[in-house]
Amino acid sequence: TLPYLEGGPAIAARLNDSTKAQLLAALPGLKERAKTLVELVDGAAFLFATRPLPIDDKAALLLTDDARKILRSAHEALNGLASDWTAASAEAAIREVAAAGSHKLGAVAQPLRAALTGKSTSPGVFDVLAVLGREESLARISDQID
Repeated sequence: TLPYLEGGPAIAARLNDSTKAQLLAALPGLKERAKTLVELVDGAAFLFATRPLPIDDKAALLLTDDARKILRSAHEALNGLASDWTAASAEAAIREVAAAGSHKLGAVAQPLRAALTGKSTSPGVFDVLAVLGREESLARISDQID
């Protein structure tokens, strides 16, 4: 099916054991949001994107100067999760960032989603963090704050 979908050949070229495992881990969240196979592939594109990520127009609107300051705090908090990189630990760290800055969770999660996926919609942002892994997540956030 991939050869016939827009962007499919590029995704197929990047499939390896690691990206297949990431895709399988992301599938539950991807399936919740996709109504068609095309939407599923589009939703999974962030897994196969190379840095620096292309940021779509809606996501770019989320990456304001204030949002980048919040991303710096989020990066610092997530960087402290050296050995316990899970969706739950990432969520706890991001909730602490939101509380410390008197922000609503969305004010932290939306720019974080944009930095991690290049889009304004994705599976749950904490699941995205877990699937991408520590190094890739921190690198993608760094790309948007440096």
